[in-house]
Amino acid sequence: MRRAAMVLVLVVACTVGASCRKQAPPPQSSGIAPTAQRLVELLAKGDFTAAVADFDATMQQALPAPKLGETWRSVGAQFGAFKRQAGVRTATEQGFEVAYVTCEFERSKADVKVVFDRAGKIGGLWFLPAQPPAGS
Repeated sequence: MRRAAMVLVLVVACTVGASCRKQAPPPQSSGIAPTAQRLVELLAKGDFTAAVADFDATMQQALPAPKLGETWRSVGAQFGAFKRQAGVRTATEQGFEVAYVTCEFERSKADVKVVFDRAGKIGGLWFLPAQPPAGS
């Protein structure tokens, strides 16, 4: 229950932060996939201080390194131990660039959804059950 509440708080905090921002054209950066993949690498290594370095100011306040660590551990409790990254896809959603890093865990796959602001900083982070690739 605590784990679900923590993930819900994370989603609400990120959603509120993203919805309060003015909508603008997405950043012209095709480099979001490597940044999202690096974030997952840092999470898997347990380097939460380095992981928050690319967060925007709102995310750094809502999800500082210790809280990010708790959240990552709750993801592990839900999906099992992290095994590897299985792929990444990008999209534009509501004017924001988004990267989905599909990860394999012991018990199932999950998508780490990383939303980027206009400046290329991470402005939102979600952990979701993996979606099948388009066209499957």
